[in-house]
Amino acid sequence: MKKWDATKAKVKKQQQEDLKDPYLSAIEFKDPSICSKCRSVYHNKRWVKDEELYKNLMKNPDKVVFTVCPACQKIETGYMEGDVELKGDFLFKHKDEIVNLIKNTAEKANYINPLERIEKINIDEENKTIEIITADDKLAQRIGKNIERAYKGTIEYSFSKEDKMTRVYWKR
Repeated sequence: MKKWDATKAKVKKQQQEDLKDPYLSAIEFKDPSICSKCRSVYHNKRWVKDEELYKNLMKNPDKVVFTVCPACQKIETGYMEGDVELKGDFLFKHKDEIVNLIKNTAEKANYINPLERIEKINIDEENKTIEIITADDKLAQRIGKNIERAYKGTIEYSFSKEDKMTRVYWKR
């Protein structure tokens, strides 16, 4: 059983920071830009979910660049940075609660950083597994941490050295 260790995570996180996100570094976004799919706004060198800013920018759309944000690009192409796999009999006895926790975690993360999103949730009733694919590695870690905090169980984190990828395995 591998527990979350903040000191090890910091070392791993620093290693991961050295890796570049190909969807963030591939394009220089103009300020202001609006994602035509999710309405996120690129402003002050970061993507934000700000409905008021969006409405103000849309009053004069000629000064706005319409684009597709990195998270929407990742979802379109199926590129993932996080994979969370949940297993066990306990999981399906509390499936609805756990899925709600996952969605709430993603909603909160998306509010803070709109690039942290769930791409898809695969529920396999036969094998008693749930797989969550995320567009951001930090969201996968956060989902795993929240599930472990709420439901205990055995959790393991795996970080790729080659690319920006986090795998989380939870079982109870």
